[in-house]
Amino acid sequence: MFERSGPGWQVSARSHMSMLIALYLRDLAGIRRASPALCDSPQTPMLSPLSPPVKPRAADEFSRAEFAELCQEWHQWWRRIVTRYDADGSPDETETPEPGLLGQPHFNAYRSSPSLQRLLRAHYGAATDWSHERRREYNALSREHAAAGRRQVLESLVEERSLESDPQDVLTLNMIELPLAERRAWLVGDRTVILSQELVRDERLLRSYLEPMIRLIR
Repeated sequence: MFERSGPGWQVSARSHMSMLIALYLRDLAGIRRASPALCDSPQTPMLSPLSPPVKPRAADEFSRAEFAELCQEWHQWWRRIVTRYDADGSPDETETPEPGLLGQPHFNAYRSSPSLQRLLRAHYGAATDWSHERRREYNALSREHAAAGRRQVLESLVEERSLESDPQDVLTLNMIELPLAERRAWLVGDRTVILSQELVRDERLLRSYLEPMIRLIR
């Protein structure tokens, strides 16, 4: 986890447990690989595949109609996760799965999304095991980034932008770093950017993605 602040600005970078679980289930069910005609949500940026890759083992567990329903339910769920974090930006929220996923073997909090609920019942254990392993890897990588000073460019970018803003405003950039195969970034909210946790290794590429995004955050 990374947090810095200065006069008129603050920036943070961390992982997010619920997002890891959701993306694991996305790739496990083959949602990302589905044709746009069957599974498309123009409101949801389609992030790149996970790394290491997750085989779509659950793709054959649903009929065509059920899969279309699952796609819609998954995209709605993903938007809720992202929107809630963008609004609150709470570090505590990133550490554990959302409450509906905890201590509920039947996942009744998702009964209005029956196909998603079915996927959770069948594969939640594997999803959490995978996500915990990725969190351990991320923590080690985050320490490596800090030791190498790779995130200093983030402070510079936000500080530069804050000088152009109203002095009464606090420019806030919340970054979620995830194990995504493509080294790129996605602006997903008013102040939230999701990016590959490996993108920070390439300062030039990181800057090329973040500079225009920072001009759009509120």
